[in-house]
Amino acid sequence: MHSSLNDHPTVAIVLSTYNGEVYIGEQLDSLLAQTYPYWRCYIRDDGSKDNSIAIIKSYAAKDPRFTFIEDQIGNLGVVQAYFHLFNQVPEDYISPCDQDDVWREDKLERSLTLIRNIETNQKMPALVHTDSSFVDSHLNIIRERFIGKRGQKKGLSGIIIANSVQGGSILFNSALNNQSKKISAKLPYDYHLGMIAELTGARGFIADTMLQYRQHNTSSIALGDAEIEKKADHSFSVTLQVSLSNYPHVKHDFNALTWTETAKKQVADYLYLFEG
Repeated sequence: MHSSLNDHPTVAIVLSTYNGEVYIGEQLDSLLAQTYPYWRCYIRDDGSKDNSIAIIKSYAAKDPRFTFIEDQIGNLGVVQAYFHLFNQVPEDYISPCDQDDVWREDKLERSLTLIRNIETNQKMPALVHTDSSFVDSHLNIIRERFIGKRGQKKGLSGIIIANSVQGGSILFNSALNNQSKKISAKLPYDYHLGMIAELTGARGFIADTMLQYRQHNTSSIALGDAEIEKKADHSFSVTLQVSLSNYPHVKHDFNALTWTETAKKQVADYLYLFEG
């Protein structure tokens, strides 16, 4: 357990971009405004046809904390692109970043403080996630809280049912990253990082909204907060549904991980969802 940030660990912020020229500047500006300045942002473009790369390079030219990763791999798709980035960074703490969100200025500082309080040592997988506000393309608030009460659920119920771990909100340590390398890149990274942290280490939640989660299509979010919470509490998360459709990969990957006896029982119960 760490009581302060006096040693200033560097956080790797990883960002995959794709045709993000309209909003990426706002996100990069929000990184520059962070109260915790010890970070490096690794950005890889996934085949944009717009001006995204030029914008990224302009930020990298102004601030050496931005690193643009150029390769000849081509388009990987959003899930594989982030798993690829996780494998590229040497830092002890990693925070995925979405190109069209906007971070609150104390997001990194508060997330890092919490994760260092819940990890007993850096060999223990740990993850912190936060709430976010739902906004439209102009950052007008659609819903004050995207996660809400779901984030307070303890144990696997906070992940398996109505997943509360939102990719753009998380920060995790290198121990969890090492475990994630055993997970198929076909599976949603936020959901499975949350699962592994819950079963093998620690997961913490910040109830405050630490980012603005931008949505460009409001047709699917017309329900009110109470109705959304009620619906979420009685339905499987979308990411679980994706995992169900990829069951052979899920079984292979989760059986490849090292579990305690208690966790093995929980994993067996989890896999029963796919087979029952």
